[in-house]
Amino acid sequence: MTLPDLVIFDLDGTLIDSVPDLSTALNRMLHELDRPPVEAEHVRNWVGDGSLILVHRALSGSIDGRVDPETAESSHERFQAHYAACCMEQTRIFENGSDLIRYLRSRGVKTAVVTNKPERHAVRLMEAWSEVLPMDLVLGERSGHPRKPDPAMLLKAMGECQASTAWMVGDSEVDSLAARAAGAAFIGVRLGYNHGRDIGAITPCPDQVFDDLGSFLDWIRTVS
Repeated sequence: MTLPDLVIFDLDGTLIDSVPDLSTALNRMLHELDRPPVEAEHVRNWVGDGSLILVHRALSGSIDGRVDPETAESSHERFQAHYAACCMEQTRIFENGSDLIRYLRSRGVKTAVVTNKPERHAVRLMEAWSEVLPMDLVLGERSGHPRKPDPAMLLKAMGECQASTAWMVGDSEVDSLAARAAGAAFIGVRLGYNHGRDIGAITPCPDQVFDDLGSFLDWIRTVS
């Protein structure tokens, strides 16, 4: 593999560990609704399919659980407000994330974030970390727009960054499916969530799998 024009990163579970703040926001929402709290380890397995689905899972206590749409929508608004208030309290950048991004950019590779996290939260986080995680583009979940595994956001990133070749780096099957549909190579990292499953065992199989961003960076140096 040779370096592409663009490397697209998922956010939660790939560049950052956001589970502590997501758990805080969910539990504040649940407290207001007189419902029992959820454990962070459960939240870790529920992340990745968009914030509304995350709220369904928290309200039902199950990864496959769903509640009625009206309850979900009103609870989702509560969750969004709480998450906006706490999204930078405990969230951290994974080790070697900044070095990885800076190295790619030093080699002339553009970088972007494409995430199922609501776009306003993703943009806020990336603006706060713009010096350590510089990005050419940040795209997230927006009302009326398809989210991953639909390839639309990846194709938009490639178009806006004028990239004919791209890698998608992510922690979940959702990322892999989106990458394949967009014609991008998929790099899996075992830092994140993927609903408790090993990213290396998914179908379609990743082009490369790494345990952490440091190992990924070491490999990149050998191919560039």
